[in-house]
Amino acid sequence: MTSRKSMLLIFNPIAGRGEFSQMLFAVVDKFTKNGFEVTLHPTQNKRDAYDVALARAPYFDYLVCSGGDGTFNEVADALMLLPDKPVLGYIPSGTTNDFASSLGLPGDILLAADAICHGQPQSIDIGQFQQEYFSYVAAFGLFTDVSYGTPQNMKNMLGHAAYVLEGVKRLANVKHHRCHIVCDGEALNGDFIFGMVSNSMSIGGFTLSLGDNIAPDDGVFEVILLRRMTNVAQLAQVIPALLGAGSSSDRLVVRTASKISLSCDKPLNWTLDGEFGGSHKAVEILVHRQVIRILTPAVQPEPSED
Repeated sequence: MTSRKSMLLIFNPIAGRGEFSQMLFAVVDKFTKNGFEVTLHPTQNKRDAYDVALARAPYFDYLVCSGGDGTFNEVADALMLLPDKPVLGYIPSGTTNDFASSLGLPGDILLAADAICHGQPQSIDIGQFQQEYFSYVAAFGLFTDVSYGTPQNMKNMLGHAAYVLEGVKRLANVKHHRCHIVCDGEALNGDFIFGMVSNSMSIGGFTLSLGDNIAPDDGVFEVILLRRMTNVAQLAQVIPALLGAGSSSDRLVVRTASKISLSCDKPLNWTLDGEFGGSHKAVEILVHRQVIRILTPAVQPEPSED
């Protein structure tokens, strides 16, 4: 008899519209039929996924999490502190699931479970922000507090539209920040309204188009900066440039780097994977290459009968 593989499944029962909780039996049944012995843990509060993963993950062959980007961040944060890391699986069930989209993970819950059962481990990069870790984005400035500042009931009711509605409110009060930024030795100084260090080209549900050589395991993150704008015409140039509509703008700065330092004249509020990352005048961001193995589908899976 083939020995069963142990799996710790951590899930956020209120992520998105609670769809994962409704499909929990079907997911566990699928894992069981594919040779996994599943232990469940529904998160109880913020940072519970981190605490449980840190304490219990070393005793399992596989660690699977389900929730939004915040849940994934907590689990990845815990794994970075473990010398022996189990293989990670992710079933996205939040409102936007930016990082899952970048990895090509299915948005359908059962298809995502299939990808865990039949997929192959892919090593991915993880970012370090001061003493914390992030999986797909660290950002400051315009719109960056929309995710953690949008009430959960609004996210559940309106989905992605909730972020858009909340973000539009910010346009009337755009602030700029005088910053000194160094990307792998290159200095970039000026007044910026937005900055992002990212391992994902899907941010807030929008897909950015900034090149063809972007990969989650290449040892560098993309750095996107928006300089201060003085008129609507400049804003009109930036948006299509970000979305890959064949336009360019001198307000948009794009780089790739493995080490980024930033200092500012005043403390900046940061977001890490959609959660509040603190207020800092100076930060250092590093990229740790291929440090976590996550199960991804080699090809887009078809629904199975098991």
